[in-house]
Amino acid sequence: MIKQPRVSRCDLHQLADRLSQRDWNILHFINRHRYATTGQLRRLYFATHATQSAATRACTRVLGRLLKLRLLTQLERRIGGDRHGSAAFIWCLDVVGERLQRLADGKRRRFHEPSFLFLQHSLTITDIHVQLVEAEQTGCFNLTQVAIETEAWRPYLTPHGVTTLLKPDMMLSLANHAYRDYWYLEVDLASESLPVLMRKCHAYEDYRHTGQAQQEHQVFPRVLWVMPTPERITRLKTAIAADRRLPDRLFVFTTPAALIPTLREPP
Repeated sequence: MIKQPRVSRCDLHQLADRLSQRDWNILHFINRHRYATTGQLRRLYFATHATQSAATRACTRVLGRLLKLRLLTQLERRIGGDRHGSAAFIWCLDVVGERLQRLADGKRRRFHEPSFLFLQHSLTITDIHVQLVEAEQTGCFNLTQVAIETEAWRPYLTPHGVTTLLKPDMMLSLANHAYRDYWYLEVDLASESLPVLMRKCHAYEDYRHTGQAQQEHQVFPRVLWVMPTPERITRLKTAIAADRRLPDRLFVFTTPAALIPTLREPP
């Protein structure tokens, strides 16, 4: 194993000056989400190319350059396997990229080899963000705020007097015509039991009663569950309807394929 030379603070500043705005956008996006695939980055930052092939080539060149600079690195595993080609490569910050982001925002993020489930969940959140940006570009709505995981987490006091965290996967603010919608998003991969999902629903109801979100947004955001199958949705909807402590109107359900139509015209 060849030991890489250490990059000095002076080297970091020189490197920062050489990066384009798109380079910075890619690094910032991956820093927020932890992981992104080549395909997701292509859709987000290379969508103006004449063809998808041209966009893929340009994206691959840029990511290859950032890889050589040790700003980004690839995980050994891919999403979807070899049949998806380079679009399936998964990217995260390398050591130089992490140090560069730390210079910009002062926050340190340690890398840990992710489990398959954690990686799948993270990439699903990443893909939802990409879908939201694409929808905004086509005029579906104005994406006025996207808070991801820890950015959206809020401490609150439970009815039992215990301080805990509300931990949505995302918090969104969408402007459409004369009104604005606020949403908490929960991404479900069918890996958790129904009682676990119900505890999350009760956490939102407990948080609603604190009034904190209403002070922050003037309204309490609705909770959108993004679930893999209609059957999974039916199970959770039925359980919520049978629970007198949970207001039906607070929760909305969709599949990944129907996410944007649901946000554009919520029930």
